[in-house]
Amino acid sequence: MDSTDSLKYKDDTDRSYGVAGMALAAFILDYEKYIASVSVERRGLDAVEFSPDFYMAAAGESISPKASWAHVIEQYQIIASMLISNVMCRSMVRNHAELGISYHDAMLDALCDYAKECQLEADEAEELFDKHYQYLNRAYHNSRLHVAAQRLVDELSSKHTLLHSDLCDILGGF
Repeated sequence: MDSTDSLKYKDDTDRSYGVAGMALAAFILDYEKYIASVSVERRGLDAVEFSPDFYMAAAGESISPKASWAHVIEQYQIIASMLISNVMCRSMVRNHAELGISYHDAMLDALCDYAKECQLEADEAEELFDKHYQYLNRAYHNSRLHVAAQRLVDELSSKHTLLHSDLCDILGGF
């Protein structure tokens, strides 16, 4: 069995917690401006519809190689934090359980594969992963986050898709 198989959703409820975790990452790490919507009806990373700003560093302007690289790093960090938060929400909020090392390793494996596409070295990818893993792990030990996650799950279970404005209404005070 591939280590990333352990990251797959077990059922629709698990998917709701995962998508809620992805949205929470955006608000925890202050990049909610990049989220146009989230939906449990879309699969994988497509559960998040990104705004055009996510794909363009500075539209209409000439972008320096340094700015372009910084944007690639930012995109990698956003994707990494969303995967980490997805799995943490499913485990720590839904199942009330700490993440096992197998989940940590499966996420790191998946993100190292993605890092290659971003032309990141393995040690750079691992360092960024560890930084976000530790930060989000601390965040998921806050009971307020569990309450916010449950609100998102409840809304996703009934509406299936939440727009940016819906997310701001639900998580605005978080």
